[in-house]
Amino acid sequence: MRIWRGLESVAAPFEASTLAIGVFDGIHAGHQALIRSGVQDAHQNGRPSVVLTFDRHPSELLAPDKVPGYLTTESQRARLFEALGVDDLLIARFDERFREISPEAFLRFVVCGIIGARAVYVGFDFRFGKNQEGDTKYLRSAPVRCDFEVHVTDPVLVDGEKASSSRIRELLREGDVERASRILGRPYALVGIVVEGQKLGRTLGFPTANLEPAAKVVVPADGIYAVRVIRGPNRHMGACSIGIRPTIGGTARTVEAYLMDFSDDLYGEELEVEFVARLREERKFDSLAAMVQQIGRDVDEARKVLSMGE
Repeated sequence: MRIWRGLESVAAPFEASTLAIGVFDGIHAGHQALIRSGVQDAHQNGRPSVVLTFDRHPSELLAPDKVPGYLTTESQRARLFEALGVDDLLIARFDERFREISPEAFLRFVVCGIIGARAVYVGFDFRFGKNQEGDTKYLRSAPVRCDFEVHVTDPVLVDGEKASSSRIRELLREGDVERASRILGRPYALVGIVVEGQKLGRTLGFPTANLEPAAKVVVPADGIYAVRVIRGPNRHMGACSIGIRPTIGGTARTVEAYLMDFSDDLYGEELEVEFVARLREERKFDSLAAMVQQIGRDVDEARKVLSMGE
């Protein structure tokens, strides 16, 4: 998959393509259905499948006080797009200049002029152009002026509710990672760099990787989780603690992952933590000994939960 960062990075306009447009934060079940339809159309017509997305959520400019947490990093999104069969990923800079493009100019100069779209796939709630004046009705009228087909995909229902990034964020902040994962179509994965912590876990017999999550991503609710930790090409069963660690008088929120059957140094490495199930809430123990006993039970339960999915 080729990646283009910025509209100006496209050296020569596409002669023809099938285009899917959206923010696609999370690339949940609804996004996947839309993109797969576009990829299938591209293959059937012998042209590249292109995804046009943005380097940030548009609300960062349109409504800075309402910016949602991110469900994926740029690198995660790129891997997911590639896995869906996308040929070209175009990441437009959503800056003040882009914000001022009228709906008609966006269609004529970006969708047709740069991307050469012959078919355009969008979600049912798609809006575009200055002040979000363009919508699916406006887009459906475009073929009269521009040479492309329009395909507006219906909502995808999961467990009886519409798949949406906002609903996934709600569920993660409630700690319901299992329902969030069903809407995503995969476990929610948190990416971060391992930084130095207090190293208390090492002295207690459960050394943990203190994770500094990528900026602005959603961190699930405080609690203990069964997780899989991805380190390069390797996957490890693990348990993850999120919270302030009240038993030791902690005040800052931390994300700590324990990798089972693993003892190497991880400082400075990037890890991806997949949340499989929430085991319990965070709580304060009467003593370190009591806390260590519970950690042992948590690890055993996490191993049992994860082994069921092997």
